[in-house]
Amino acid sequence: MFTRSRRGALFSFVLTLLLAAGLIWRQEDSRLREARNLADNLATEYASTLQNTLERSLGSTYALAAVLHNYKGLIPDFEATASALLRSYPGVIAFQLAPGGIVSQVAPLRGNEGMVGYNLLHDTLRNRDAFLARKTRQLTVSGPINLAHGGTAIVGRLPVFLDDGLGANPFWGFVVVLVAFPKTLGTTQLAELRERGYDYELSRRDTGSLENVVIGASTPQPLRQPVERSLRLANATWILKVAPVSGWYEESTLYRKAFIGLLCSLFIAWLTAFQMNLVARIKEHERTLKLQAEQRTDDLQRFAELSSRHLQEPARRLSSYAERLQQQLAGRLRDGEVQLSLNLITQQATRLQHLLRDVESYLVADQPIGEIVICDTGEIVNNIVRKLNPALLELGIRIRVGTLPPALIDAARLAEVFTVALDNAVLHGRSEHALQIIIDGDRRGNDVYYRVSDNGPGVAEENRERVFRIFERLSTEGEGTGVGLAILRRICESVGGSAWLEETPGGGCRLVIKLPAVESPMALTSTKI
Repeated sequence: MFTRSRRGALFSFVLTLLLAAGLIWRQEDSRLREARNLADNLATEYASTLQNTLERSLGSTYALAAVLHNYKGLIPDFEATASALLRSYPGVIAFQLAPGGIVSQVAPLRGNEGMVGYNLLHDTLRNRDAFLARKTRQLTVSGPINLAHGGTAIVGRLPVFLDDGLGANPFWGFVVVLVAFPKTLGTTQLAELRERGYDYELSRRDTGSLENVVIGASTPQPLRQPVERSLRLANATWILKVAPVSGWYEESTLYRKAFIGLLCSLFIAWLTAFQMNLVARIKEHERTLKLQAEQRTDDLQRFAELSSRHLQEPARRLSSYAERLQQQLAGRLRDGEVQLSLNLITQQATRLQHLLRDVESYLVADQPIGEIVICDTGEIVNNIVRKLNPALLELGIRIRVGTLPPALIDAARLAEVFTVALDNAVLHGRSEHALQIIIDGDRRGNDVYYRVSDNGPGVAEENRERVFRIFERLSTEGEGTGVGLAILRRICESVGGSAWLEETPGGGCRLVIKLPAVESPMALTSTKI
């Protein structure tokens, strides 16, 4: 039979292990999304460069076709014209004129004599692209093909339709360009992808075809879960695939995180068992259930306060040492995983400091800080807004402060209430449009009601009570600790008030703060900041 402490320890172990697994999964999922976004950006960048390079090279056909139109289908000095174009279009190695589909002129002629007389439409192995070009009246690309004198090239065929003087534009033939390949890829710097730790594959899918033709690749092996970028070029779809050389998943890192998660789960289980045994021993020495509950609450409160206070210094040192280590290794660290780990340690240490600070504030939130007096709420709120205003203006956030009746509370905690309210509105109210916050209030009987309204996305009705629970966060995004609104409500309840969320008429969020009023309301003029 398991004792209560052992059952608690087992439950804590399983729960902590599940939480650790969930955290590891979220971290890996986030890292994977970032890695794929980076690869996607790289693919987009290189695909754009590739498209611009090929369009420029293939664009030489339009220049030659323009000359052909100007001379009514017969270029007097084709060799000289073609030579000038070859110098203007890097990557282009040859031009051909094919009236009626039969190659009649080639430049440069030396080494390409065998192409003269070649019928582009009668070659059953390669005529599909020629017929497609004539049918669509668009430039069409084939290849890569092996050249007779060595090397490979892609072939661009532009159909030409000349005016016959009778108002018709019959098919004249083709202007053909040969672009060196994969030499032309060098200008697009695709090889740099390999140096940056990525494999790539460039393929072409012709119109009407379901089969991809691989044009160039950094590895003969199929890429694992690559990101893809497609570009439309010359009657064909070109596809650039990019994937990390080492794959998307880092197994060694996963194993290390899993081991750390297991150790943490075992420690929490031991700590749970220890705490449960301690509580059991305390309860044995209590005389009544009421005294037991009070003693336990008092012990837990003291434990939380001491834990929060004593953990602040280790958290500060951890953050300081991590920042110092980053500075010392700046410019020398080449391991991205280590850099990422250092950044994560710094971020988590800072978050731990903020969390401990907020926990400590929550624990003392029901204790007055100074004398409970009649507070000029308007003056306190305007002071807060004036301090925040420079940063808020940079973010395009506008705050309007209306009439705020006085409240009966200590000034320090009243300031904290509105500081938390504004922080919450700024943190969670931002959306695609400019954020506007309105602070106003009125008196009803023995209470005053303050409203902090924004035009943000609002909070779903089922979540409006959750946000006041300590450590409750509706999203993992942002810098919040999930303690602020819990502190706010605890302060309000300690003086007989309350706090809750409502929806504004425009769909935004409104935080309502209820506090005790004074005997004689003080009317203050509205101020716009």
